[in-house]
Amino acid sequence: MKKYGIERQTMAVALIPILILAVLLEGSFIFARFADLDQALKDRAGLIARQLASSSEYAAFSGNRILLQQQADVALAQQDVIAVYIIDAKGTVWINASDMSDKQIAPPDWRMGQTMREDRYSLSIYQPIAATQLLLDDTENIASSSRGGALGGVLLVLGKNRLNSQKVQMIVMNLILTVLVLLLAVLVAMRVARRITLPIMGMRNALRDLGEGRLSTRIGEMHVIELNDLAQGVNEMASQLQQERDHLQQRIEYATTALRRQKEEAEKANFDKTRFLAAASHDLRQPMHALGLFMGELQNRIDTPQQRKIVEKVEESVTAMSGLLDSLLDISKLDAGVIVPQVQEIEIATLLRRLYEAYEPMAKGKSIHLHIDTSAARVMSDPILLERILMNLLSNAIRYTQEHGSVMLACRKRGDCLRFEVRDNGPGIPSEEQENIFREFVQLENAARDRSKGLGLGLPIVQRSARLLKHPLDVRSVQGKGSVFSIEVPRVPELKDLLADRGAVRPSPSVESPASFTDRYVLVVDDDELVCNGTAGLVEAWGCRVEQATCLAEVEQKFEQAQFELVICDYRLPDGTGIELADRIYMRSKQKPAFILVSGDTSPEVLKLVADKGMHLLHKPVRPAKLRSMIAFVLKAK
Repeated sequence: MKKYGIERQTMAVALIPILILAVLLEGSFIFARFADLDQALKDRAGLIARQLASSSEYAAFSGNRILLQQQADVALAQQDVIAVYIIDAKGTVWINASDMSDKQIAPPDWRMGQTMREDRYSLSIYQPIAATQLLLDDTENIASSSRGGALGGVLLVLGKNRLNSQKVQMIVMNLILTVLVLLLAVLVAMRVARRITLPIMGMRNALRDLGEGRLSTRIGEMHVIELNDLAQGVNEMASQLQQERDHLQQRIEYATTALRRQKEEAEKANFDKTRFLAAASHDLRQPMHALGLFMGELQNRIDTPQQRKIVEKVEESVTAMSGLLDSLLDISKLDAGVIVPQVQEIEIATLLRRLYEAYEPMAKGKSIHLHIDTSAARVMSDPILLERILMNLLSNAIRYTQEHGSVMLACRKRGDCLRFEVRDNGPGIPSEEQENIFREFVQLENAARDRSKGLGLGLPIVQRSARLLKHPLDVRSVQGKGSVFSIEVPRVPELKDLLADRGAVRPSPSVESPASFTDRYVLVVDDDELVCNGTAGLVEAWGCRVEQATCLAEVEQKFEQAQFELVICDYRLPDGTGIELADRIYMRSKQKPAFILVSGDTSPEVLKLVADKGMHLLHKPVRPAKLRSMIAFVLKAK
């Protein structure tokens, strides 16, 4: 249903009764006036006919046609008379006086007693011409008069053109007056309506301003009493709202200040924690690094099984400590934003096979049934980060599932993605704790901090890695029934998989043999004598020729005496950094050696600086196998 404004409705209320009344009054007036005009025409026609009949009595009696013609011409000269006929007693026309050339007027049938005939254009009246007799008494006074037989008759025809024109003029005049009255009513209605609508529109605008938050808006005084009372109520409401908003703003400012202070304190605490971890990790990494190097050298010199068993126990302790430091380093790298994902196509079958081979012994040790789906699909992701995510999820599932339980890694196609789901029937996670498990060092079932149950850094690394790769991560768990951790990875179209499978055979990476290090000239730079000796001894055991230095100045002297193929340098030195050392050597030496930086500093600033330079960085403690692999890589690249 169409809706109209107050102004239109007010005008309709004012105009409709006026219009109805005007139509009724005008119709009644015009009808009465038309009847009066028609009756006046008839009366005048009858009077003229009677006068003509009376004046024509003698001429008709005496048969004087000339006099009758004169009488007819006189009658024809009267207003609206268009024809005059004088008829004898036999019905023959004696005299014909007419202004009509071609119009034929049907006269009334006077012989049947009809004396008047009327149509749209004319009015015909018949008046008989009667003979009059006078009787005189003895005193010669008129005693009476009586009519004899009719001598003939007069047929008078009057035209209605003037009457019709008067009627049209009357209608036009009445229409003009009606229109003027309606226009006047419209103007009055508009003025009255605006006296109502304008204040209402002003009130509407004021309410809109109040709704948009401009609570200082007020409505002025109005001329309509009811609207003025409403406006005053709105003003009072706006005043109360403004007071409440001011009070609320004060509370918000106070709360914001308190939250800002708490945020600054939390940021400072987090910064202090990061600085502490970086410092503690650096200080711990130095002896751990030296210990690992000496352990690598020691393994080449043990003779008895008892000695080998002791070395293996020591190596397990070193590995556990290294795992903790590596996890802290991974968190620092992800927070610093220095890890750039290398997205490429990954064969899922190969990845799943490696995961099964890595975790099947761990599952068997707890009598847990481990099932990993096989899939020929290919996905787009960073192979190292994706494998690290799945490794953390699998190790957590096996670690927290009770003996004789089951763990499954399933692969499900979901549109253009492949969904990896790690399912277990372990104790589950309460719904209120499912967000907290992604915080550092949070372990729900390890209040005693049992090292065999991990360190509480696996899931934070998983969440940060998934966020970096833009892979949706989800967790569903029911306490007492188990958990499902899932991650969705973009899938390579199957047609592309088929074409890739039919393509050329991919070359397998080659591994440097121990003999490839023979007689390689290596410089080891570290201000810690223990670390420097341990690194030099290990590299010498691999067949390299090794020189040692403790600062930048000593390195420059060494390069003046010989050209080294590889420099293994600590990041922090007494007179500079390893990056500064590399810049100096590259500027002065014609033959640029390969560089491997080793550091115990895991701060985000160091990680980002080394990443920007594009240099190779190992973090202490460095396992001998990892150091050997890196040496092989950089020498081959060189």
